[in-house]
Amino acid sequence: MTKGIIYIIDDEYDVRFTLENIFRFAGYMVKSFASANEALSFKLLDTDSCIVLDLNMPDVGGLQFQELLKDKNIHIPIVIYSGKADVDATVMAMTDGAFTLIQKPAPNHVLIEKVENAIASFKHIDKHHAQCQNAQKLLTLLSPREIEIAKLFANGKTANEVADTLFISRRTAEAHRASIFSKLQIKSVALLAQLILLADMIEN
Repeated sequence: MTKGIIYIIDDEYDVRFTLENIFRFAGYMVKSFASANEALSFKLLDTDSCIVLDLNMPDVGGLQFQELLKDKNIHIPIVIYSGKADVDATVMAMTDGAFTLIQKPAPNHVLIEKVENAIASFKHIDKHHAQCQNAQKLLTLLSPREIEIAKLFANGKTANEVADTLFISRRTAEAHRASIFSKLQIKSVALLAQLILLADMIEN
């Protein structure tokens, strides 16, 4: 069983050949491309994968490739591996979501370590994103009025305070809270607050 798949995008054959051998020996499947356009025409898998990307390539450069990936809603961790990355290019690459930048040439163990870290980090981010999506889906079970009330309770307001804010009775506020808990299958305001926080993260 392989550790995952590494996509190498570099216009230099010698670099691609060297990187292919490094990562295959480390237990990865490897697919290399001589250009960004070539990679974009391929179905890139986003599970247990990482892109090792050169910044300076003819036609479509590394920075533009990052933008095109985002436009296609493809989310794969990227390790920039470049010999001519200036400060501005580095800042832009990292701002656009690259995991890290490595200067050519780099020792084999550094390349392997950075790729492993990128994949592990992305798994954590992906898990958190799934939690946010699940929270957002759960909250769709509530009516707009219940969402309004849920947010008040989640912000620490008591039943009396919710009642005063919405000009309803305390009993009505408590009935809404009970209905919200039932629909979401939770038993505490703390869990309600957590769900709302996670759902807000995916919206912002």
